[in-house]
Amino acid sequence: MNNMATMVAVFALACVVMTPAHGEEPKEERLQSKVSMPAPASESGNTYARGMSAILSYLGTDVSYDRVMGLTGVAFILQVDTGGPYLPGNELDCAWWPNDDWGFELGLPVLSKAVGWELRRLASDRKVYKTDPAAEYRRAFASAVEQSLRAGKPVLAEGFIGTSTDEQEPPLLGYGTRGKSTSYGQQTARIEGYPWLLYIVGEKTPASRVADVDLASLGHIIALFNEKAQGADAPKTRFSGRQAWTEWLRLLRSGSACDNNMLIHLRYNRRSAVAYLRDMAGRHNGAAATHLSAAADLYQRIVDEAARPGLPYNRVKGGENEQTVRSEYTAMVERVSKLEVQAITELEAAVARITDNP
Repeated sequence: MNNMATMVAVFALACVVMTPAHGEEPKEERLQSKVSMPAPASESGNTYARGMSAILSYLGTDVSYDRVMGLTGVAFILQVDTGGPYLPGNELDCAWWPNDDWGFELGLPVLSKAVGWELRRLASDRKVYKTDPAAEYRRAFASAVEQSLRAGKPVLAEGFIGTSTDEQEPPLLGYGTRGKSTSYGQQTARIEGYPWLLYIVGEKTPASRVADVDLASLGHIIALFNEKAQGADAPKTRFSGRQAWTEWLRLLRSGSACDNNMLIHLRYNRRSAVAYLRDMAGRHNGAAATHLSAAADLYQRIVDEAARPGLPYNRVKGGENEQTVRSEYTAMVERVSKLEVQAITELEAAVARITDNP
């Protein structure tokens, strides 16, 4: 058979395969949903903030990780939930607290105000999700994921950056962490399980003036510390500031909550607080700048205090006396909690000065 005859035969065969039988609906060809986004930074940190920074920067709004941490308030929060979850033996799983996203969600309005993008959180029905996560993903997220990717916008599925989908299960591919790592891998991979929440970037919005954003951000940080940032429908067991420190210390003194993860995230958060406030101080003059710098210095002292002790579980596993480790850890948290009060006092003074001299 010559080349022309071969081409004709192949075309005819293709027509037979692709043409639906009589009475059948033609199969809809699935559009490819893929965003060619480079890998995010590989440094360790809060994956919600790291992921959102990478996504927004990819979309043309260059916003650093430390700035996302500051704008959302995550750099300043202490997430404690005395309502759970619980470990076997009825001990509170404080290791989970910094990994929960509710603190990040609280700061979305300020972040949106600063970057000029609509930012939305979509949540699944947790009861249905626990029963059938695949079905709940298809109901709650699949359409939003496809629409976002086709618009060229990656999604943030918990801390996983979704850049494409395929026909396998789970269908979301992109950049994530593995195991207990808090840094993103540099190669695309499949999400380990179906996500129970999703953050998407919506439409462009007018970005606010930097001075207005600074005031909104400081107001949010102060509200977090004073336990006034959450809505009336928030669980009454969740704390973000002053009461969070009180509850954590109560648990430490009672013999629990001496946890690696709490210390790891305290270090992550307050390092970003220092960078964020130093950057903000550079935009202001006079007493406002002085108070912002003083707050940054206090948060640096917190970073230094938190960096001094080794991770408690590792120390005990290495042979140190558990009671000694717990006592030192508790004493560090006591010192840091007092520095937090002083830092917030400086931020309140900064707000007063900025308000008086806009």
